[in-house]
Amino acid sequence: MSNFRVFSTRCVTFLRNTCNISSSTTFRRFLSQKSYTYHNQESQSRLTKLLTQICGGCIACGLSMYCLKDRKFITNKFIVNALEPSDDNIPRMPYSFLADIVEMAQPAVVYIEVKIRNPYGHGVVKSHGSGFIVRDDGLVLTNAHVISRQSVVDVKLQDGRVVKGQVQAVDSVTDLATVKISEKNLPVLKLGKSSASRPGEFVLAMGSPLTLNNSVTHGIISTVNRGSRELGMEVRDMEYIQTDAVITKGNSGGPLVNMKGEAIGINTLNVMAGISFAIPSDRAAEFLRKAEELEKRAAKKGWFGMGSKAVTTKQNRYIGITMFTLSPEFLSDLQSRAPNFPQHITSGVLVPTVIHGSPAHRAGIQPGDVIVKINDKDIKSSAEVYKILETSDTLIVQVYRQNQKFQLTITPDTID
Repeated sequence: MSNFRVFSTRCVTFLRNTCNISSSTTFRRFLSQKSYTYHNQESQSRLTKLLTQICGGCIACGLSMYCLKDRKFITNKFIVNALEPSDDNIPRMPYSFLADIVEMAQPAVVYIEVKIRNPYGHGVVKSHGSGFIVRDDGLVLTNAHVISRQSVVDVKLQDGRVVKGQVQAVDSVTDLATVKISEKNLPVLKLGKSSASRPGEFVLAMGSPLTLNNSVTHGIISTVNRGSRELGMEVRDMEYIQTDAVITKGNSGGPLVNMKGEAIGINTLNVMAGISFAIPSDRAAEFLRKAEELEKRAAKKGWFGMGSKAVTTKQNRYIGITMFTLSPEFLSDLQSRAPNFPQHITSGVLVPTVIHGSPAHRAGIQPGDVIVKINDKDIKSSAEVYKILETSDTLIVQVYRQNQKFQLTITPDTID
């Protein structure tokens, strides 16, 4: 403390001497040479106030330096003690709230692996995605496109166990599915109310992108009710949550979590950097209620559940892609953001997702392709693709991949 007293004493002495100078003849002559005109009393008062403020600032700086030195943040030689052990008693709560949310939600998130026979009948081709446990008796919610029309999948839990899962209910319209595993007392992630969410709220997208378990990305909600028709999905009459949190292929089926640790969405697809979509939890809750009713009725008749065929919606032709209509505004945005995006096209349909092992995948369609023509007909919306799909057994598809043009042949499958 003695160093600080010496410093303070010197500051006070400097202030007193400076004030005495202001009354001297030499100082008044200096002021007159600078063409300033002051009355002696007024000039002395103003100068005293100014120098008092300067000296006060010096004292504050000296006090700060002393306090920092005492806390060992800085030494006399301004050397930072970066290698000293950190104080674990200092609370990190204000800075780690996202980690706390992850800690709450992550135990219920699972990794789903799908084994599919390749087109030539030998070997297995692995596909993967995410899901999360919604019932402690082993009911897992995921995307329909993740399970890829299979009846049995492998489910990896957070504790490392890998168990067989039976696909139960599948709704290709909402792109939701449930998988049942034979485990009890499992951690559950609660479904929140997506209708209560607001644009600007923080969210976390959780899942297993590129088979990397326990991956988390964060962002905000951009829009809570992006209509499917705005996205060119004429067949699906529903709304999506739009977020700038990164949702990749492996994140599909995983939860979009709010700051209360609740799942308010099911990660579905990513269009480009900053534009991703999730199925609202309110729609998922409705699907789960219907699936539970089907399960109860089917259990009495013996055709639903373990060892049975998955429940699907109406019969339909299937090629295994998701599509976005390239409206003029959307197309312009993509062309300005992505240099490799085809710059000369004026319409078409973007393919953000291709299901592994599907007819489109076998034909060579890749995520990011733009469909511009099918069977010699120009394509301007996804509705036109669905319409052609209803009546054609073979699709001759012209696509642009970056700036290259390809012609591919797709033979649709029929699903019951």
